[in-house]
Amino acid sequence: MWPAVANSLQQTIYRLGTLYSVYRLTLSFCLISIFLFTSEHNGLNYLHSKLYFDSLIIFAVMSLIQLLALRFIHQFIAQQLFAIFIVDILFLSTLTFSLGGPNLSISLLFVIMVFSANFLLQKNEALIVTLISVIAVIYQQFVGSFLDISNLNNISNSALLAFLFFIVYGIGQISIQRFRVLETINSLQSLELLKLQNINRYILEQIELGYLVLDENYRIVVCNPAACSLLGIAPLYAYSHEQYSLIKFQKELFDLLQKRPLEDGQRFQFDSAQSHYTIDIRVQKLLVPHQALSLLTLEDAQKINQKAQQLKLASLGQLSASIAHEIRNPLAAISQANELNLDADEEQRLMLNQMIQKQTHRINHIIQQTLDMAKNKKTTISDIQLEVFFKDLFINDLADVKNKIALSLPQNYVIQFDDSQLRQVLINLIRNAIRHNSHDADFIQILVHTEAQHLFIDVIDFGQGITHQNLAQLFQPFFTTEINGTGLGLYLSQSICEANQAKLIYIEQKKQQGACFRIECPFKT
Repeated sequence: MWPAVANSLQQTIYRLGTLYSVYRLTLSFCLISIFLFTSEHNGLNYLHSKLYFDSLIIFAVMSLIQLLALRFIHQFIAQQLFAIFIVDILFLSTLTFSLGGPNLSISLLFVIMVFSANFLLQKNEALIVTLISVIAVIYQQFVGSFLDISNLNNISNSALLAFLFFIVYGIGQISIQRFRVLETINSLQSLELLKLQNINRYILEQIELGYLVLDENYRIVVCNPAACSLLGIAPLYAYSHEQYSLIKFQKELFDLLQKRPLEDGQRFQFDSAQSHYTIDIRVQKLLVPHQALSLLTLEDAQKINQKAQQLKLASLGQLSASIAHEIRNPLAAISQANELNLDADEEQRLMLNQMIQKQTHRINHIIQQTLDMAKNKKTTISDIQLEVFFKDLFINDLADVKNKIALSLPQNYVIQFDDSQLRQVLINLIRNAIRHNSHDADFIQILVHTEAQHLFIDVIDFGQGITHQNLAQLFQPFFTTEINGTGLGLYLSQSICEANQAKLIYIEQKKQQGACFRIECPFKT
């Protein structure tokens, strides 16, 4: 058993033992009072009235002494409790003897004592108390008969009472086992609850957002340090277990809430002379049994504006970087065509000029496409015949590296994709593959194959591949292993594929060295 649970059980037994001691002292005074009021009229009921009265006085004194000892001496609690029951046995046996044998009242007191012993003592100690009680009840009859003070007529009553003791002992043991199980469960649940309370308190203390919980009478139930700081309330109140009225500590907020009843999802800003902040407040109703609570989430409005501005700047930076990244490829084609134009004949110059013009249009188209993506415009999906598509891609977009590409296209598959966006993705993947290809490899591979209702376009190189530590960040924006890279190519490519109901994933190469990026999309058979 856990130490905390065992300690909880010991404390419970101590409390019950104290209550039982109070019961004994109260019982002794009640019996003394009854004797004093009835002895003159019912003297015949007491066979040995002096012994009876002396036993009550001694028992009252012993009960008081043992109660004080249990209250102020916290050592040897188990021994003190055992001594209490020994005194009880001696006292009740004396009463039984002085009354001439067992009667209903004394028997009931014996049963209560035996039953209580099961709760307050260990199993073996409770059994000892039960056996001593049996011996005291039965054998005091024999002693009385030898002294001609009583006879054996009451021996059957004593035997029945002794049998009842064993029954009570058995019932008590069953009850105490269940009681201890319930107490253990309760203690464990209390420990878990305390642990959760400590965790919740720590989280509330560390979190930057302010949380203020109010009941229906605008009393503060919870107010974490961040909320105290925003509202201008001393942190001391956040740790108190008492409930404080909001009007006492933040009257301006109280007056504002009085004017506008709290509704779920409500949001407003609050300024106070007591606080240096403009506070953004969001209201949420809490579903708590038998209580109407409102959670007010507080945040510095200036920080919210700063976060919004940072997001705008980040989006602007990402948009600018993505445009710069995507126009590199057509600019490279224009630059190459311009260099070739110097030594070209008339026919070649015409072809190169057409290529330059086409790539210029493509740059403009990329910029427009990126802006459309930023504005969440819909993608224009159309049927693409891959045989025609790859032929045009190699001639117009990858002319400088087409001899480094090995295409495996078993048949003219048709897929649904935005033509220009698929072109962007493949140009990015192919040029990345060529850039990372092994120096010993003459080409990269593009494998097109199908499975069920899906078509796969694998772009494979034979370089070093992707290290395991980089796999988790592979498609994250601005993550790159290249010095001059922007880290947006794979991120934008994946975003484009998702916009076309396709997937871009990395396939780890197990049989060969290199990297494989796969476009998975539905296709028409």
